[in-house]
Amino acid sequence: MATLFVYKRNSKFIDLSELVEDLSSLGLMDTLQKYYNKPLEKQVKSIVAGPSFLQFLNRLFQVQITSGDIIHLESGNLGKYYMLSATGTWDEIIKLQ
Repeated sequence: MATLFVYKRNSKFIDLSELVEDLSSLGLMDTLQKYYNKPLEKQVKSIVAGPSFLQFLNRLFQVQITSGDIIHLESGNLGKYYMLSATGTWDEIIKLQ
């Protein structure tokens, strides 16, 4: 079974382009601490990563997912992070060393 986390942005305002810059300069973990609330968490067996995925997340977590929100999919030793863009696509966040 996999775990799906949703990180909702906190009330601190930051433009989406500035948020992306902070992700690049601060790193993912520091940005999550600075701009996001504690993640919501659900167990899932499968997901459909397509146009209906956003509606699935909204229903599963009973929150409105908006641009700048981050999801983290963790399955076994694999973990991937994605941010919802202003255009409605999911952009992968790549953690660099």
